[in-house]
Amino acid sequence: MKRTAEVKEAHQEHAKKLLDMGLQKADVAATLQRKYGLSRATSYRDVDEADQSREVEDHTIEADPVPGVSFEDRDALMRMTRQLLIDAYTDGSVQDYARLVREYERLARMGGLSQKF
Repeated sequence: MKRTAEVKEAHQEHAKKLLDMGLQKADVAATLQRKYGLSRATSYRDVDEADQSREVEDHTIEADPVPGVSFEDRDALMRMTRQLLIDAYTDGSVQDYARLVREYERLARMGGLSQKF
């Protein structure tokens, strides 16, 4: 089913906000896919168009990507990731569960909480 122009514009506005926060295009596209049920190609197209319109609106935009995880944040992030793992398992979302397991393992390798899940 084809999206209306208003719906497409709303999706691109959401993408602009996420890009303004410094998120990377791939993460923004994945968010649009999950939140709005878009195809991968459509979500990337929306992100590219949103990024281009951001450039037209303001040539000085140079958002830095999201900073890496600091050692001070890792324990809180591990607890949050464990909760998201539980939610993904409960919802039956295999892709989210697998992605969160990888993120949890990455945080654990940083020397965070040593508890296994």
